[in-house]
Amino acid sequence: MTRAWVLLAAIAAAVVVFDVEALSGHGRPLLDRSSCDQRPSTHTLELDRSQRGDALYRFVFSTMLGLGTYKPRAGFPHVEAGPVCTLGWKDPVAAIKIGPHVFVVKFAGKHVASVEESPA
Repeated sequence: MTRAWVLLAAIAAAVVVFDVEALSGHGRPLLDRSSCDQRPSTHTLELDRSQRGDALYRFVFSTMLGLGTYKPRAGFPHVEAGPVCTLGWKDPVAAIKIGPHVFVVKFAGKHVASVEESPA
């Protein structure tokens, strides 16, 4: 009987390790969706509502779109205002869509470190 419990405990531990690995940010693809019309995953919604997500959207609206009292910052792309959505997160990287443009945004902590336009 003890052997059966040990075997069950080992199986349960292996399942937990596999689930954590499969659901961690490292094993997740960057893009949850290919357009803003598709429903975002719970992972994307969770990160959009985090401090990093808040920083992302403040950065997009102030620096990239030039809205508010902030001046555009050199070294970052500037685009015309358009619909904005997050296509996905693979922490510390986010993919966003602004109008027809898709950008990959890399973070250093809670701050945007770089932004590159994606060819797709």
